[in-house]
Formats: sequence, C-alpha cells, structure tokens
Amino acid sequence: MSVVLAAVVAVLVALATTIVANPAQADTSGALRGVGSGRCLDVPGASQTDGTFLQIWDCTGGTNQQWTLTGSNQLTVYGGKCLDVPGHATTAGTRVEIWTCNGGANQQWQVNSNGTVVGVESGLCLDVTGGGTADGTAVELWACNGASNQQWTGLSGTGGTCTLPSA
Repeated sequence: MSVVLAAVVAVLVALATTIVANPAQADTSGALRGVGSGRCLDVPGASQTDGTFLQIWDCTGGTNQQWTLTGSNQLTVYGGKCLDVPGHATTAGTRVEIWTCNGGANQQWQVNSNGTVVGVESGLCLDVTGGGTADGTAVELWACNGASNQQWTGLSGTGGTCTLPSA
C-alpha cells in the first residue's frame, strides 16, 4: 500500500511542478491603437455581421473597438466574432473582416512585442492601408516592413509576446 501511495504522491508533485512552470495564458483585452494613426481598429457602425471589413476610427471606447487576444491566438470582438482573413487569402492587400470564430488558421494571429500583428496562415502584417491616418481608412494584410502603420498598442494583461506595448 505504501508503494502505491508513494507513486501517487510522486505523480501529484510532478503534475504540480508542471502546472506552475507552464501557467495558462490569460486572455488580454483592450483597444488596438495604430501607432502611425493614433486611431483604433474599429468595426464600422458597431456591426456584428459576418464579412464586415475593418477600418481605423477615433478611439471611442465602444465595444466595436474592444479586442481580446485569446489563448488560441484569436483576436475577438463582441465575444464571438474573430479578426478574420476572408477565404484564407495570403495575398498582400487583402482586407480583414470579422467573422464568427471557427478556429481556422485564417483567424489566428501572432502578436509581437514590437507591436506587429501577423497572420499565422499568411505571414503578413495587419496594416493600415497606405499609411493612412483618416477615420475610415481600411485595414488589410501587407508584407511586414516595420512601418508605424503596422504597429499597434493597447492590449494589456499578460507579459511576453501576447501583449502589445503600451502607448
């Protein structure tokens, strides 16, 4: 009996060590503000319709500008809509949209400490079209080049690559 008890205790200690060494990533939330424009990633008209293309707009604090980076690398708005690349496109210039979250690779994003948000499937950066700064400027995928129209701030929560730097 004591051999079985010792084995169970050893397993529990090993499991506890693993959990502490690899804590679960907490979701991080906030508005995504473009460094170059000072405006926020925005769902026009607070639409919740699949296929609505995104833009930048003055930051209002509305729910249509509140994004959450989940532990599965999705950027969600309204709780169930994901930042999405239509049709799994991998071409520069493709506009991004919201779509009901489905776990697809076209809805997964790598948020980097330098402020870039990179599509996992495409390898392209979330980009404010043409470096624009006006309300209503489209947001698209583009080859990563380090420009300020590809840098975003605002998510807060956990550290590491899951958080954008503060403005």
